[in-house]
Amino acid sequence: MGSRVYLLLLSKIRHNLKTFVNIICGFSELLLEELEDTGNETNETFSTKLNSINLNGREISTLIDQSFPQTSFSKKDFFVELSSQSLLLAKQAQGLIAANIDELVACKIGSPVSFYNAYQDDFFRIEKATNGLKKNLQALVKGVFKSSDSLVDAGVISRDDLNLVIQLSESLQETPDALKTDFPSSILVVDDNVSNTEYLKRKLSASGHKVFSAESAVDAEALIQSSVGVDLILLDILMPGVSGYEFLRSNQDTLQTKNIPVIIVSSLDEQDTVYRCLEAGAQDFVTKPINFMILAARINAALERKHLLDKEEDYILSIEEEKEKNEKLLLNILPPVIAARMKENETTIADTVENCTILFADIVGFTPMSQSLGAEKIVNTLNSIFSKFDEFCEEYDVEKIKTIGDAYMLASGVPNSDPNHAVKTVRMAMRMLSFVKEYPKVDSFKLSLRIGIHSGPVIAGIIGKKKFIYDLWGDTVNTAARMESHGIPDCIHMTEETASLLPESFDLTKRLALQIKGKGTLDTFLVGS
Repeated sequence: MGSRVYLLLLSKIRHNLKTFVNIICGFSELLLEELEDTGNETNETFSTKLNSINLNGREISTLIDQSFPQTSFSKKDFFVELSSQSLLLAKQAQGLIAANIDELVACKIGSPVSFYNAYQDDFFRIEKATNGLKKNLQALVKGVFKSSDSLVDAGVISRDDLNLVIQLSESLQETPDALKTDFPSSILVVDDNVSNTEYLKRKLSASGHKVFSAESAVDAEALIQSSVGVDLILLDILMPGVSGYEFLRSNQDTLQTKNIPVIIVSSLDEQDTVYRCLEAGAQDFVTKPINFMILAARINAALERKHLLDKEEDYILSIEEEKEKNEKLLLNILPPVIAARMKENETTIADTVENCTILFADIVGFTPMSQSLGAEKIVNTLNSIFSKFDEFCEEYDVEKIKTIGDAYMLASGVPNSDPNHAVKTVRMAMRMLSFVKEYPKVDSFKLSLRIGIHSGPVIAGIIGKKKFIYDLWGDTVNTAARMESHGIPDCIHMTEETASLLPESFDLTKRLALQIKGKGTLDTFLVGS
């Protein structure tokens, strides 16, 4: 059998012994906490006995570690050393086990009846674990060990334990010296001991990392606040000035925001120290002297988690950016209030608008002009004019509805009602007319605009599932279109309904009554003479 198998066997023996000890220490500690919660001062003697059981268990745990260290057993004399160390451990632990048995009996007799009855199962667990520990030590002392099978025969380990050890040994391969990382990163080493810093620098650099160092928490804080990208921090606790623990507490928000994991590397290994550091935000805790193989594994695990979190944040950010693009696109197609209703999954959007003003504008003579101009020039011209109209819509707070060929349709008073819808629309028409009049010739063609306006009720809503638009329907729309088609180039033509909504400051000229298809004879008006 290989040396790895013997190391794993020793670990399994130690694990089996400490399993009993963990039960003794764990449940005695739970009982002490429960007893403290009762607040009964008469329980002081009883508490002392439970505390004694707990301390004895911890001392046995230390003895097990001292008796079966990983490094002291040779492959050649493994079973001889196992027997001698087992005998030494049994002698040292015998008195502690006997003391715990006596304390358990005293607890059963002298404890408050109500408390013992309430936690009888916990006392039974401690008693069973104590007897199991005693039996396991006896098996180690009495057994004659010459092979791994003899450990099974003596009852020190089970056949399943042995099979597991063999399988694990076969699955493990020697770890390469370089310990190359899958996540090359920038690591900050914070330690006031230059020798420790130099050692970690060399080992981490060999693993493929870029290494920065700081000899104090103050220097480390300056680095993480700077533009230097730090992916992970190895932090000592005992440093002059600000301790590693204080550094963690004061920079917790920054470390979380930048997603920088911190691994404590310290010679302090007390339970309270480890707990305080982990509570303050450290992701892991490694004790000195440093086992670089273990440290490298912890670093890789922390960096992998950071890598996944960074990818998640990037993904969320890209989703938000795409969402923002989609919302902007939606707002380019629909009025904001309508877009909001669609986002709330309103399936049918159809509104009756009591009063609004509709405008149609058409470029005069565009069809014959388009026949003599190329496609690119036609599109560029329309885009230049209509894009400017879009800007005017925002300026005058009116709603672009759509373009149809060389015609531009807008409305005021939809989707939000506006008492000044007629005024805004006419002022918008005047701005459009002025812009086109000043527009330079397209080749030899001088552009002119014909505008028609009408006010009244409409139906407003969205139609279609693909390439949907916000559109308007009703007689008001048709009449506005008729005003445009019966209009005069470079003039604003409107119905009496729109004219009646304008203040006297607008200069209107009444036209001769017109015969309008589908409407009969109508009185209409032009803006200006």
